[in-house]
This record gives sequence, C-alpha cells and structure tokens, in this order.
Amino acid sequence: MTVINTNSAALLARAYGQKANQNMLKPMERLSSGLRINSASDDAAGLAVANKMTAAIKDYDMSVRNSVDTISLLVAAEAALSEMNAMQKRLQELAVQSANGIYTQKDRDAMEMELYELVAEIDRIAKNTQFNGVSLLDGTYSVSGAAGRDIVPISLGEFATSTVGRYWANDTFENSTFDQVGPITNVSTHVNQIPGWEIHNTRVELGQGSTAGTTMIGGYNAPIDSTPTPHSNVNGDNVPPGTFGTLENAGQTGFGFEEGGLKLFSSGLQSVNGFDIVHGPYVISQTAKPITAGDVVEFDWKSAGTNDAASIYAYLLNVDTGATQELINFTQNAAGITTNWATQSTNVSTTGNYKFVFISGTYDATGGRALGAEMYIDNVNIIRNRLPANMQHLVSQISVQSVLEAQNATNVLTESLYQTSSVRAQIGAVINRYQSAIDGATMRGMDMRQARSRVRDADFATESINLAKQQILGQASQAMLAQANSSKSAVLELLK
Repeated sequence: MTVINTNSAALLARAYGQKANQNMLKPMERLSSGLRINSASDDAAGLAVANKMTAAIKDYDMSVRNSVDTISLLVAAEAALSEMNAMQKRLQELAVQSANGIYTQKDRDAMEMELYELVAEIDRIAKNTQFNGVSLLDGTYSVSGAAGRDIVPISLGEFATSTVGRYWANDTFENSTFDQVGPITNVSTHVNQIPGWEIHNTRVELGQGSTAGTTMIGGYNAPIDSTPTPHSNVNGDNVPPGTFGTLENAGQTGFGFEEGGLKLFSSGLQSVNGFDIVHGPYVISQTAKPITAGDVVEFDWKSAGTNDAASIYAYLLNVDTGATQELINFTQNAAGITTNWATQSTNVSTTGNYKFVFISGTYDATGGRALGAEMYIDNVNIIRNRLPANMQHLVSQISVQSVLEAQNATNVLTESLYQTSSVRAQIGAVINRYQSAIDGATMRGMDMRQARSRVRDADFATESINLAKQQILGQASQAMLAQANSSKSAVLELLK
C-alpha cells in the first residue's frame, strides 16, 4: 500500500532511536559516577543494603579512631604511673637508708624532707594527669560499654598517696560506729560480745578517795570516781540495790541498738537508802589501741533517766599498767531527763595501749528508791597527731624519722609499688587489646567495603559494552530514519 500521510517506517525508526538514546543515559550515568545504584529506582533493595553497609563502615571507622585515641590516653596514664614508680622506688631507698642505725636524727630529718616532697609530687601527678581535659588518676576515669562495638571496658583507680599502701588495718576501734549489730556471742551468764566490744550486764563499784573500785574490769580494779557522791548521794555507788531488776538478770543482756548507736540500760531496780547510785552494765573494747600523748579520743553520747536519773562514767584503760584516764563523769540531778546527743573529746595525757570502757548507771534523784536509766554511745574515734609506726599503712602516712617507722615504710612502699606496677601491667595489656581491636575493626571495615562495592559499584566493562551497544542502535536508528524518509520520494514519480 502506497501512502504519504503516515510514514510507518520513519515512525518506527524514530521510536527505536529514542529508546536507544534513553538506554544510553543509564550506562553513561553509571560510567560517570562509578556507581551501579545512583537512585532507588536503579535497585531499591540493593540501595537499602548498601546504605546499611555504609553505616556499618562508618561505625568501624569511628571505632578505630576511638581506639587510637584511647591508646593515646592510656599511654599518657602509663607515663604518669611510670614516674610515680620511680618516685616510689626513691622513697623505698630513703626508707632502707633511714633504717640503718648509723644516722643521727638530723640525718633522718633531712630524709624526711625529701620524703615529704616526693609524696607531695606523687599527689600532684595523681591530681593533674589529664588527657584532653579528662582526669586519669584521681579515681574518676572509667570506660564501659559491653553492648557497644569494639569498646573495651577499663577503669583506672585513684593513685594519691592516701589511697595506696596497706588496707587491712584499722586505726580506730573495731565497730566504732556500732553498725555491726551481730553476731551476738554469749560468753557467760551476764557477758555477751558483739564485733569489737564486750558487754557485761553486771553491777560496777567504782573507787572512792584513794581506794580503787572492787569490780575487776579488763583485768584491773575499776578506777576511782572523781565525784563519788554527787547531789544528795552520800555513799557513792558502794551500796548494792535492794532489787536488781534487769541488772545481773540471766534473762536480760543489758544492751540494745537504737538511734544508730549502742544502748546500755537498766530498769526495775530499787535503792536501799534513797538517793543511791548503782552503776552497770558496762561495755569494754575487745582490743587495745596504741594512743600517743596529745592525741584526742572522742565519742558521741546521750543519757536518759527512764525510771529516775542517769549516772554515767567512761574512761580509758591502759592494758599494760592498769592506769586510767577519766573521759566522762556525769550524773543527772533530776528524774526523767533525756539529754541531747553530745560529742565528748579528751586529750590523752600518757602514751600507752588503751581500751575504752563505758559504764551506764542510775541515780535515785527523787529519793523514791526507783532506779533505772539508759546510756547511748556512738562514733568512737581516735584523732591522732601522728600515727604509730605499725599504723602507718598508706604512703601518705609513712615517715623515716625513726628506725621502726623506716622499717614499716619499706613494707608499705613495697605494697604500693606492687599496686602501681599491677595497674601499669593492666594498662599495657589493655593497650595491646585495643591494638587488636583496631586490627579487627580495620579488617571488618575492609571486608564490608568490598561487599558494598559488589552491591553498589558499577562494572565498567559491562557498562561500556551497554553504552557501545546503545550508541550503535542509536546510530542505526538515525540511518534507518533517513532511509524511511527518502523511500517516500518514489511516490512523486507517479505524479510525473
């Protein structure tokens, strides 16, 4: 059929030419960008996978960067600890040197000056060692992140001289705050023990004038009461009660725990004459502590006249000589009074090994013969001007001013060197672990990049073939379009 209105061949050639030109754009885009997936329409699922891989790669890269920074931080901490180690070794040299008996006190004073400066420098390093403003050796630095990627937990302790050394000894009396309320051990009918203390639910008779008391406490006679006959009392406490009530009662312990402290109590007693004083029960520390003249002992106390008035007494007992030092001697002058908590502080007058003794008691202030009272004790402390050699447990406490102190300092510094060296070893191990983490994260990142490339990147050989193919098709379409247009010119021959 010969027609001129519709050139089907030209239309067909044009359509294929447009299609070839359109198909040519995709290989050109991929060859220009290097990516097989340039938009979601190229491969929706592949784009989602590639994006997740890209996020993982960034995660691995950041973990490597963080690990490198952490290694730098640990190197800074280890360098500071290395310097501390050097100073601790010098301190140990001074301690060994001072322990030699050939030196005078002036020589040891000179060594003490160097010791003091070295200890101060160790504290300065512990306080000021930082990395990017982060303190490292003051006990605040730690990294944790078990759920994170390539995060290795680490914690650096405090390395001030007040925290390194020996920790197993106690400077004050055991259970000095009476937080440990048990176990309670029954020693005999009227004697019970709690951690650090022994309570006797028995009557105590203090001494008067120049005569010591008849009651044996801690292996020695009870001390002489400096005010044996207060207020209306005339006999002191040497008259036993007519009725003992809870005192020396096999069914009673005479103590309890209230208001955070230890309570000694007695109730249901009856005086014989009226205005009598009855002391008991009492508590004594189980172990003695060396206390130097000039040191201060202190404790918190209060009293309550439950059946009448309270009469309390406390003292230090030198376990080597039996000598005593009165700490408190207080008798209420009226019944039913409860005092507020108060702190009693006393300067120790003589050096010795001491136990604390607290004696509760009651006074018949009304003359009505009913007796009973309570005594509360808490926070028993020793405030020392200078620790004894065997209590200098921390580097901040050591001294080389005597042979005994120097020998003790040697042991303390040996322990502190071990502690510091152990942390240095830990830091070295963690640095190596972080390095392994860096290697692992780097390899995983590389593998992920290769996997992403297979999903996302363009294959240049394939795309070049596709481009060449579409270019040839486009050129062929143009040629056929020309042929189709020229083929209709034969119709004109019919009109001649």
